[in-house]
Amino acid sequence: MLTFVNWRRERERSELGFWSMGFGVGATGVLLLGLRGLLADLWTIGAGNALVFIGVGYLWQGFRAFDGRTVHHFPVLGLATIWMVAYLAIPGFAQDVNARIILSSLILAFELSMMALTIWRGNETEPLPTRPVLTVMLLIYCAMTLGRIPPSIFFPAHEVNGVTVSLWFGPLTFMLHIISLLCGFGIFSLSRERLLLEYKRASETDMLTGILNRRAFMERLNGAFGQGGLLVLADIDYFKRINDTFGHGGGDAALVGFVRTVETQLSDGIIFGRFGGEEFALFVPGNGNQTGFDFCENLRKTVELSHYKWRDKTIQTTVSIGAHCVPPDSNNLENALVAVDSALYAAKHSGRNRVVLFDERLGAGGAEAGEPAETMAFGAILSPQA
Repeated sequence: MLTFVNWRRERERSELGFWSMGFGVGATGVLLLGLRGLLADLWTIGAGNALVFIGVGYLWQGFRAFDGRTVHHFPVLGLATIWMVAYLAIPGFAQDVNARIILSSLILAFELSMMALTIWRGNETEPLPTRPVLTVMLLIYCAMTLGRIPPSIFFPAHEVNGVTVSLWFGPLTFMLHIISLLCGFGIFSLSRERLLLEYKRASETDMLTGILNRRAFMERLNGAFGQGGLLVLADIDYFKRINDTFGHGGGDAALVGFVRTVETQLSDGIIFGRFGGEEFALFVPGNGNQTGFDFCENLRKTVELSHYKWRDKTIQTTVSIGAHCVPPDSNNLENALVAVDSALYAAKHSGRNRVVLFDERLGAGGAEAGEPAETMAFGAILSPQA
């Protein structure tokens, strides 16, 4: 009922629909199994077990949907069909409790193992804390299910008035139900972790461009700053003119296009975020002066040659870039931000569409506010005219 209510509220989450179906169909099967002696065995033992297998199968498919994989109905219905064919067509099977235990254990163990495998594979793309726990619980469930087979062979159970009598059957079945409940809680925990992760991503993501927002960028920068690297501020030139010419929709298209262009130049480990408006920040771990210089200049040229479509119009932009090489073991982030901001100011003040690299050896952390650009301490200015 809980998964069903949540699915009715969030229809786009198909995994909730499959889990609701699995729990509902499985619960109906368990109810029929509980009515043994009151209804015909065909409905309680035959149809009841088949519905349990279908229910567990759709729980398995729910995990496939949870990770964006294709849902397969054939194996779910096929396993239930195998059970019904055996129950109806194999002579003596319906009356042999041990044969039923062996086949049902094999079917259920297969579904549980596939469920565990699906959850574990999802950990490669989306590691969630509950995934390994739920995987282990399902494997224990699977092992205990298979553990019913040897006693069925060597210490066969028997039925009295429709009730299975054995020293091992009751306790083992009870343990299986306990683990089933724990697996159900695991499903809710997994869904909650996914939801919290989505909220966290939303709180860290710039809604327009999909990259890190300023707060998230600063958090990542704090973690990587001590290893040293290239700190970069990039500002799209004459952005107000773009907004005035093409409207805010065109301005948004230019921002998104700029971000997609920059992303083509990024390698693993580079932190990229939107500082606000048309200003963006990058941190490239480990880059020295010359390689950092080359990286920024290549970025500037790529942006200059790019075009962004907006309706039937084409938008072309350039970018001014300020950069600062942060030495390893540096711990003064504020000074680094002042330096790179000063470099960006110099790039814009000296004509835009160029790269300015701040050099601490030639000055003391850049210019004060309002200081003329020509008195600032910079190592070089690269531009199309240079």
